[in-house]
Amino acid sequence: MSSPTPEDTPQEHGPEPSSSKKKKKRKWLQQEASIQALTRAGHGALRAGRNHEALTSFQRAFLLASKAPRAKDTPVLRACAFNLGAAYVETGDPARGLELLLRARPEEKAQGGCCGDQCFNVALAYHALGDLPQALAWYHRALGHYQPQGDQGEAQAKMGDCYQALGQPELAALCLQEASRAYAQAGRPRAAALTMGAAAGCMLKSGRHGVGEVVQVLEESRRLAERSAERGLLGQLYNDLGLGYSQLQLFPLAVEAFLQALPLCREPGEEATVLRNLGMAHNALGNYQEAREFHQKAANLHGSVGQRWEQGRSFGSLAFALSQLGDHKAARDNYLHALQAARDTGDVKGQWQACEGLGAAAARLGQYDQALKHYKEALAQCQKEPDSVRQRLVAKLADAMRTHLAQGELVLTHTPTPASGRPQPPGGACPAGSPAWVGRGKADAQRRSAGRWEDEEAEDNREKKEEEGSANVPAMSRARRLESPGPRIHLSFGGPDSSRVGKPGILVPNGPQANRSSRWPWEAPSRNPQRRPNESGFCTIT
Repeated sequence: MSSPTPEDTPQEHGPEPSSSKKKKKRKWLQQEASIQALTRAGHGALRAGRNHEALTSFQRAFLLASKAPRAKDTPVLRACAFNLGAAYVETGDPARGLELLLRARPEEKAQGGCCGDQCFNVALAYHALGDLPQALAWYHRALGHYQPQGDQGEAQAKMGDCYQALGQPELAALCLQEASRAYAQAGRPRAAALTMGAAAGCMLKSGRHGVGEVVQVLEESRRLAERSAERGLLGQLYNDLGLGYSQLQLFPLAVEAFLQALPLCREPGEEATVLRNLGMAHNALGNYQEAREFHQKAANLHGSVGQRWEQGRSFGSLAFALSQLGDHKAARDNYLHALQAARDTGDVKGQWQACEGLGAAAARLGQYDQALKHYKEALAQCQKEPDSVRQRLVAKLADAMRTHLAQGELVLTHTPTPASGRPQPPGGACPAGSPAWVGRGKADAQRRSAGRWEDEEAEDNREKKEEEGSANVPAMSRARRLESPGPRIHLSFGGPDSSRVGKPGILVPNGPQANRSSRWPWEAPSRNPQRRPNESGFCTIT
């Protein structure tokens, strides 16, 4: 569907001109031919992604049209204003673009796809300016023109984007499902699969749908993807499907989806993201050997492309898997790598998570003085976290301190005693608050401590389940959490964890505005793609 061109607009004819008027008319006809040539060049550049070249062509066409007789308001001038306005929106100047688009008087005495494009582009300008109610109103107008032609998919997808930004995921899900159906009917299975997957994410965020409903939508998205002959960009879709299954705690299905994504994501950064997600899913399933292998590969790949932040998080997940395998020295070493990466990138959350993991590893190795040091550092770094995080760290710090004191008391039990036979602590008095098992042997104290960490791990998992509630409640951006005795490894899907997030979680078409297309923001991933990191360590690919 193309936007209006000057040659499509009706021309106005007056009475027979005089000789001078004939010259002016010939000159105008030449200018009109130039306008048409510039307009075609602008559309060609826009379709090729050369947006600034398109902008220059449309500017020249608009200037020529402005010089026409009665240029104040001619169909040619309105068409040129529309094209130039749409190009300004596409190149990041929506305010100037909106002014020109409204000058084109959309909807006036027009019907069909051409007017639909005009309304759609006005909506895009309002959308870019953050005026979402106005954007929705104009998308609705565009929808009225597109529906008779069965070309409403993009308008509905954009409406879904607006509703999600307005905090109305239920309406967003409905729009995206309608968009998916429209794409499927138009023979565009890949776009249909993408929007259906986004709809599933909104259903999860709304909290109004049961597991069965969401799974049905995810499976429909998968079926649509398998019908697509365009395989190059389906890796992101399968990765997102895996995230959806993970949020539903359906980790075997998540692993299956991530494995489908893996061979389709060949850029090192993308491949590392999928590997990391596979590791997280295997961690959740208790398959720690498999998790270790995936996290090690992810850490290596992230490092190879300079993604230090992501590499640090992969080291943290690798350390957790190693701790569950009982290799606490290796876990400690990888938590140290994670801590250094977090410091290198200013990742405060990564720092306290790594310190918490180091505390747990030190406790398992019987190094309670080191455990105290790391827990104190973690506590100092997490002041902006929820109370539950600080309370957990305080409890672990107190337990490490009790154990450390108990080990100190062991020395006193073997020192010479007064005639009464009673052991005397320094200063001749019993320390206040000494635990009842002070006199136990060192081995007993260590066994007790190890048991304590295992109990805490089980308790953390229970806390996680209590926090999660039912599977149809959580938001896409505030996830379910899989807790560990080390850094809390949170499972959230599609939402931001830091300022690194550059785009909203919903994915909608965002093609050239002067000529609507089905390009998606991540159909042409950059060589250094930024993933949206989540509290869990699971990541989307953008």
